[in-house]
Amino acid sequence: MAKDYKALADGVIANVGGVENVESLAHCVTRLRFKLKDDAKANMEALGKVPGVIKVLTASGQLQVVIGQDVGEAYDAILANYNVAAGGEVDADPADTKKDGKKVDIAGSLADIVSGIFLPFMSAFMGAGLLKGILVLLTTFNLLPKDSTTYSILYAVADGTFYFLPMFLAYSAGKKFGGNPFVTMAIAAAMLYPNFAALSSAENVNFLGIPVTMISYSSTVLPIIVAAWLQSVLEKFLNARLPKVIRSIFVPLIVMVVVFVLVVLVVGPVTDIAGKAIANAIKAALDFAPAIGGFLMAALWPVMIIFGVHWGMVPIVMNNHAVLGYDYILPLTVGTNFGIAAAVFAISLKSKKAETKELAGTAAVSAFVGGVTEPAIYGILMKCKKVFAVVLLANGIGGAICGIMHVTRDVMITVNGLTLPAIAAVYGPWGIVAIVISIIAGFAAGYLVFNDKMMEE
Repeated sequence: MAKDYKALADGVIANVGGVENVESLAHCVTRLRFKLKDDAKANMEALGKVPGVIKVLTASGQLQVVIGQDVGEAYDAILANYNVAAGGEVDADPADTKKDGKKVDIAGSLADIVSGIFLPFMSAFMGAGLLKGILVLLTTFNLLPKDSTTYSILYAVADGTFYFLPMFLAYSAGKKFGGNPFVTMAIAAAMLYPNFAALSSAENVNFLGIPVTMISYSSTVLPIIVAAWLQSVLEKFLNARLPKVIRSIFVPLIVMVVVFVLVVLVVGPVTDIAGKAIANAIKAALDFAPAIGGFLMAALWPVMIIFGVHWGMVPIVMNNHAVLGYDYILPLTVGTNFGIAAAVFAISLKSKKAETKELAGTAAVSAFVGGVTEPAIYGILMKCKKVFAVVLLANGIGGAICGIMHVTRDVMITVNGLTLPAIAAVYGPWGIVAIVISIIAGFAAGYLVFNDKMMEE
């Protein structure tokens, strides 16, 4: 039966305080994200009961309505029937604790910044990562020689996104911090320019007599993000002081030169040291207690998703790839999506209520096929706490095994049922063991522990 997205849109708008209370509306993979003029006008309880709404929460100064995989249709229905500002976004300064007289959630603001920078290009990033995984699989089984031109052509597609990662980050970070994203991209292009990169092998590199410590900027994360923030500060400073008639000419010129020189002299070397220190410190901690670290990381990963703090791991993971050439953090969580999918699939089979069957079944498909677990967590597992606890425990056991066996990955790939062959090639047999443990325990918990009264409570 087709969903009535018009009715969903009407119910949502009515309970956020009406269209006149909406400052702007955007959406992510699973959530409608409202900026409201007056938060007190929103009826949170009634909004949570609107058919099609999974969960309602406030985070990062937004009212977030979890819809699940149909969020795009719900978003389009609202725009088609109501006059709201689409995609409007207000940046929060994580250094401030107050904004417009209101207390700002610093952790939430940081998560919002990180997700705003990385989420826009995740589809290209994960597509390239999946292709890398497929190439690993093909070369492992001698189906495609590494010295063939076919491999070289396909590898260009797979590795290009990672090599030019600063370019992707430049656009999204430039927009997020409020600067001109194309100027940020110009700075990133200079960082990756072949003649500049070639200076790494030169002796006595200097700028106006100041010694320059050369580093490789390909695949890096921190330098361009810091550069984007510096650019936004400098742009705002210059735009407020230069005559309007010359801004379009001199602001980009000054910003590009000043920020790039700062990157070369200060930002690059400092972030390189910081990045290596972070990567080595976390690696040392996991080497010291791999079982405990692996258990906690995997068991708490779904809890991190609930609060949105999992985004804080993304820069660290990408920094690991840039510094070490591999990552050892996310491999600990390889079984989590599968455990969640198995649990809600079992609930869908066991439940006697049509609404729960549909919600759990849809959430299982979303988690298993797309690797998107929010619908399952918010819509089902947070209400079925005993089932959720078993899933977390099973995930933790799998994470502990991955920690003890030092499971790593040298390519970024999505973790879902469609990528299992690539996961096997990249993560190895112990990654598959962790997945099997999560699936078996998750399904058993969902089928043996669940009852329909949990959803009612």
